[in-house]
Amino acid sequence: MGKRKNSEVEQAILEYLSTNQKILMKDAIKMFQLSESTLRRIFIKLEDEKKAVRTIGGIISAAPDSYYNYKLTSQKQKEEKDSIGKYAAQLIHSSDFIYVDCGSTTAYLSHAIVKLIQSGRLSEKLNIITNSLINLEILHPYCNVILTGGILNEKRKSFAGALGTDFLSNFYFSKGFFGADGMSFEHGFSSDNILVSQLSRAALLQTNEPYVLLDSSKINHPSYVNFASLDEVSAVVTDHKISKADTDAFAHCRPVLHIAD
Repeated sequence: MGKRKNSEVEQAILEYLSTNQKILMKDAIKMFQLSESTLRRIFIKLEDEKKAVRTIGGIISAAPDSYYNYKLTSQKQKEEKDSIGKYAAQLIHSSDFIYVDCGSTTAYLSHAIVKLIQSGRLSEKLNIITNSLINLEILHPYCNVILTGGILNEKRKSFAGALGTDFLSNFYFSKGFFGADGMSFEHGFSSDNILVSQLSRAALLQTNEPYVLLDSSKINHPSYVNFASLDEVSAVVTDHKISKADTDAFAHCRPVLHIAD
């Protein structure tokens, strides 16, 4: 493979990352019809030039913490996220003390919780801790909500950082509902933001029953920073578009798989 071809592939990868933010090695092999060893060398070169960052199973934009945008993400897989949120809300009891993570899918959960409170199926005395401004705005007129505090990420509409993780160490949650930017069966659940992953992990370690709410498009698409292995999670709630292969793979893992209609 000549230098000209190398440069063409490098440029194509960067153009792809500018709109998709990440590319998995297995997808790059199919896309460019190149060997894994060749693409790995290209990935290393792009990372050395600080144009991209290698991660588990692929490569991502050089500024992974900057590309998540709640407003954009909330418009993707809306029906799937709505069904996941409604399903997950049914798992909550009025006596639970719960943690609700940031993210667009957990926002749908918050809306579903409000509907259950309004219908009388959940108590307005329900106690929730969250790091999300979105969840706070949805929930606070209807139940008891505590915000973690920390460093505000404007694009994520959420807080993270050492103050938040220290705050969470004071609590023990009966249930926790976590979002994820990606997931792989080998490495577990991940986020595109280092501080968010650290906060999610801190909350997860304080949770008796951790649930991950994950639309099926994120399965087998790991993100930047892992916050939990599959063995550390009680259950995963996803949508009906999950493939049979992924359903079969979950059958050999610890988390119970819940599929929302």
